[in-house]
Amino acid sequence: MDPLLTAYLALALDLLLGDPPNRFHPVAWTGRVMEVVARRLLRVESRVGLVLGGGVTTAVGIAVLTGFCGLLHLVPVVGDALVLWTCLSVRGLVEHVVRVGERLRCGDLEGARERVRWLVSREVEGLDEGLVASAAVESGFENVLDSLVGPLWWFCLVGWWAVPVYRAVNVADAMFGYRRGRLEAFGKVPARADDALNLVALPCCAAVLTAALPWWVGRASVSGLVRAVREVESPCSWLPMYVGACALRVRLEKRGEYELGPGGRLPGWREVMDAAGSVWVVSLVAPAVTHLFSTVISSVPRAL
Repeated sequence: MDPLLTAYLALALDLLLGDPPNRFHPVAWTGRVMEVVARRLLRVESRVGLVLGGGVTTAVGIAVLTGFCGLLHLVPVVGDALVLWTCLSVRGLVEHVVRVGERLRCGDLEGARERVRWLVSREVEGLDEGLVASAAVESGFENVLDSLVGPLWWFCLVGWWAVPVYRAVNVADAMFGYRRGRLEAFGKVPARADDALNLVALPCCAAVLTAALPWWVGRASVSGLVRAVREVESPCSWLPMYVGACALRVRLEKRGEYELGPGGRLPGWREVMDAAGSVWVVSLVAPAVTHLFSTVISSVPRAL
């Protein structure tokens, strides 16, 4: 099947059906396997051993998810679309963001805090309405790369097998990367691997966001971009989050770490809903732009 048609079929499955239930979801199975492996390898005392343990756990996750997706790949005609659907998560992302917006609209701040826990790893106790809304908007745009453009990019550029590799690394990073204490060393390999894979996909993500959203008219600036690069710890998250801030014309803030966007007020429930709508728009544009971008990149070596 043509890669572009495959990508849109996978997206249609995701938008219509959402994620498979966890008991049937290869990505969820992979996470459970990595959790079991990690419990054993975290017993190691030395820092070197912990770093190696994180690498081994990530490798196991890659093997497990690639094996499951390999079986899906064997399904005639639609196998690649099933693989890609398994590793995409647009509807689930949007639904989580919308739930936060709904709680904020109802004035249920505590409920919004509980909902936003599904989206971010930061401590949410004590966050006011603006900071809860900011966390939801940030996560919605940040995950455009992890949950949509990244899988599409590696599928279009390399093929079906690169998709579970990318997704397994992404899951390992979400579980262990950029943590404190012993997990800081254990998460070193998955965090760096995820950064490397996303850095390769980042220019494509920029192209997708630029094609889908008029973010550059929201008082975007070079100084704002530079500030985002400097303040956001992740080398890839700054771009989609900054785009989201400019598209919605709000300030996104993680207390004590960064402030993104053109300034002004923090978002409210309306901006959270707008962020969810923006993700829908981006998802419809992403397969076409990613396919075109990968085709252009692939043609460069032949032209040289």
